[in-house]
Amino acid sequence: MLDERKSKILELIIENYTKSAEPIGSSFLVDNCSLDLSGATIRNEMRDLEENGYLTHPHTSSGRIPTELGYKYYVENIMQVKTISKKIADNLNIISEEKADDELKTIAKNISEKTGNAVIIAFGAGSLYYTGIKNLFSQPEFHDYSYMVSVSAIFDQCEDTIGDIYKNILKDKPIILIGENNPFGSMCGLIGVKLKNNILFMVLGPVRMDYSTNYTLLDYLLKKF
Repeated sequence: MLDERKSKILELIIENYTKSAEPIGSSFLVDNCSLDLSGATIRNEMRDLEENGYLTHPHTSSGRIPTELGYKYYVENIMQVKTISKKIADNLNIISEEKADDELKTIAKNISEKTGNAVIIAFGAGSLYYTGIKNLFSQPEFHDYSYMVSVSAIFDQCEDTIGDIYKNILKDKPIILIGENNPFGSMCGLIGVKLKNNILFMVLGPVRMDYSTNYTLLDYLLKKF
């Protein structure tokens, strides 16, 4: 387990990198995060986090970005489930009196637009619906053509993968699958929940996705459906 100081620095790096998609340096943390630590102390802590596999840094930058291990530690030990805002809850509740399947599709579009991620719904092994691919591909990671092509293949293989997803997702809470644990591929993060009638509702984004917000949205859906 990381100590309190390292956990806080890892949390701040992940949450700010999630927003900016830019490596986070010690100067940013000193100037913006009220840590009451010197730049030298923060750099030492960041170096330790990197040596232990939680952070890495692109060769062109002195800032750090989280690794797969860093994200996993964050979601298992640091991440807080938020309280859904009244505005968002009202948006989800007001959507309709449509049939449940149609309502879920409308909610999927709403969540995709809000989060910038794709949403996939499995109404059964052979009945898939997805939306928000354009939103997903607008994320900075997908400016890399090879990255975009690799992730595009996810949607071609979706039907073949869905059986593995059913096995991984439980009924009592959303589950987060990151990197090598994600049946859709190590280049993405996935948060999924199993609703009534064995319907899977999944948010698929870059590994840099906002896990806390997306988890909160799916946890709310689980209570609603």
